[in-house]
Amino acid sequence: MRVIEAQSSDRSVWDNFVFKQQSGSFLQSWVWGDFQAAADFRIKRLIVASADTIGAIHELPLHDDDNWLAVCFLVERRLSFGKSYWYAPWGPVFKDGLNDSQVKLVYQALRAHFATSRSGGEMFLRIEPRVSASEVGKVLLNEAKFNQQEKSVQPKDTLLLDLKQSEDDLLRQMHSKTRYNIRIAIRHGVTVAEETNTDGLTIFCAMAREIESRGGFHYHKEKYYQKMLEVLGKEQGIALIVARHNGEPLAAGIFIKSGKTFTYAHGASYKKKAHVMAPHLLHWEAIVQAKSLGFQLYDFFGVAPNEDPKHPWAGISRFKRGFGGSEQHYLGAWDTIFDVIGYRSLNAAKALRGVFWGKKQ
Repeated sequence: MRVIEAQSSDRSVWDNFVFKQQSGSFLQSWVWGDFQAAADFRIKRLIVASADTIGAIHELPLHDDDNWLAVCFLVERRLSFGKSYWYAPWGPVFKDGLNDSQVKLVYQALRAHFATSRSGGEMFLRIEPRVSASEVGKVLLNEAKFNQQEKSVQPKDTLLLDLKQSEDDLLRQMHSKTRYNIRIAIRHGVTVAEETNTDGLTIFCAMAREIESRGGFHYHKEKYYQKMLEVLGKEQGIALIVARHNGEPLAAGIFIKSGKTFTYAHGASYKKKAHVMAPHLLHWEAIVQAKSLGFQLYDFFGVAPNEDPKHPWAGISRFKRGFGGSEQHYLGAWDTIFDVIGYRSLNAAKALRGVFWGKKQ
């Protein structure tokens, strides 16, 4: 099994592979890598294939992407003191049908690639496979010398809504209170429209800053969202949807359109006029729009792992679960360490002083 870096000519093959697999997601798409590069992060796109196919991999026709066993998009996350690590958001993506031995070999191949190619400043490799959580999956990662982390970067628990159902069935499976709140919003005259432009982004960022001022959540800098809109917008891979009451914006969401999935990536709302239930209608209209565009899944992109009322995500998770859907639980974040002393020192410093831990992806 060998690992090579993808070339620009592999773009179509890469996306075809990613979106065919159960473990694929927008976070491993080619355009997401373009966005991260535009946001001034160093990136890698790696292909894992068996030794007998690697030599001719760039001569394979587009429909022959089944020769690839896995792909892995990674972004470098910078730390203090000139150190960094490589991070695979919801990656690697495995070819469907691999057996346990092949999966472990992919993990080992990635580890070996970074162990031999790193320049010295990279302290560890962090992966977050979008693979269902299981004891077997954990054993495979442990055997490949990866250690489970307490916290993940991307959601390891999420909620998927099947859009192949009719609108009536989607409404029927909702919690009765959610259906009621959608009707309340309609009665109050709340309107929802796509505003995928700089004005819409200004509205979203203003809401985000208000939420941050209340200490409720931390968002990216506005420049990050600007780059997201710019790069993904060129391929119509993003939608910014705003809910208004009497023309006044009350809630907004950034949605990623990728493969068969319409993902609620970022959301914000004002505290005022909560009684008109604008966020409920925003999501319902987003679901209807996604369905009309032919998407098969609506990903709420993160819920609490349980219904513990003390969990920091309890409120937003209760809101999301009101729309129905099926919960998915993934393996979370796993690290393989190359600089043991530095890694331990970094964790100790983080625990004691809260040192800078890299920029968000």
